Amino acid sequence: MARSAAVGRIGWFLLALAAIAGCGGKTIHLGNRLDGSCPDAQVAANEVLWIGDSWILVTPSVHTRVRDLARVAGAIGPNDDYVIAAAAATTMAAIANQYATREAGATKVKVLIMDGGTWDTIQGAPVNGVVTTFNEFLTEVAGDGTVQDIIYFLPPEIPLIPGVAALRPLLMQACGASTVPCHFIDLQDIWSVHPEYTDANLGFLPNEEGSRAIADAIWGVMQQYCIAQ
Repeated sequence: MARSAAVGRIGWFLLALAAIAGCGGKTIHLGNRLDGSCPDAQVAANEVLWIGDSWILVTPSVHTRVRDLARVAGAIGPNDDYVIAAAAATTMAAIANQYATREAGATKVKVLIMDGGTWDTIQGAPVNGVVTTFNEFLTEVAGDGTVQDIIYFLPPEIPLIPGVAALRPLLMQACGASTVPCHFIDLQDIWSVHPEYTDANLGFLPNEEGSRAIADAIWGVMQQYCIAQ
């Protein structure tokens, strides 16, 4: 092995150790490059779009951690970044427009990472209306024909976020019936054992630890299903 290649592999290994250490001892599998279980990356970083509301933006770690793990894994380049179109306090209909605006440009979307719907219920919108809008959005995405995968995460049941329990089965069903593969992440599974992940001051958004947990859950799905790997 050439010295430069050896140095490169050592550097990759040190980055991997650093990423694992940042998980509080939890092992995060850093890509499938070594075992060859995923094909070579077919998705550029700027073809991965984050859309949604405050749960994506409250701390940057929700998306920067996924980006950093992807860089370490070699899924994207060391200076590459994903596109963030999320906005605070945003309804499901406005989130759909975040996608439509990006899709209308020259670079088409291949992977969507998103949340959405709980700001609607906070504002008093009916659950069925949220689900109808989400289904319409999934139909639009399928019709455009460029998106290969959708990762949707639903916030947990927090007193200041009404309607989550009612939204869960309906959004999960919509996601499962989507023509474009839609991967549903239920944050209730994480928050049920880590209620401290809710920001103590805001009361309805994740803190830094919670944001990292969301990122790890998203990255796990991306690796399991070879999404943007």
